[in-house]
Amino acid sequence: MDRELRILLDERAITAVINDYCHAMDAGQHDRWLDCFTEDALYEVLLPNGSAYARLEGRGDFVRFIAGYPVIPGNRHIYVTPVFNVDPDARVADVSCYWFVLAGDMGKAGIGSMGTARDRFVFNDGRWRMKERRITVEGMGQT
Repeated sequence: MDRELRILLDERAITAVINDYCHAMDAGQHDRWLDCFTEDALYEVLLPNGSAYARLEGRGDFVRFIAGYPVIPGNRHIYVTPVFNVDPDARVADVSCYWFVLAGDMGKAGIGSMGTARDRFVFNDGRWRMKERRITVEGMGQT
């Protein structure tokens, strides 16, 4: 398969993982969310003041985090404008994008939070998964 086509197919598969991540968080589908990551993944969320909201290393941390993550009806995780840097030979990819959480309740909606995400993906067990996810929260809104 030619290199450009491989990169396009990899970008599409990685986008599917990002979408699974969002839908799984919003629906409380813990196993689906966990399946987006490698067993030894790193996940970090920094708040606007620089303090850590979460730092997860390894499967145990991920399981505890998602089990306690609140599923709030009306909230939707949205990732937009991804920029891909895929190495189809090494089977790794770096992706950066903007994200926001739509917060909805009683017919009203607003942006609950927003920021940037920087991810490292690896091709693992026949599919792409996140090896690192570094989230920076750049703003918190009100609904």
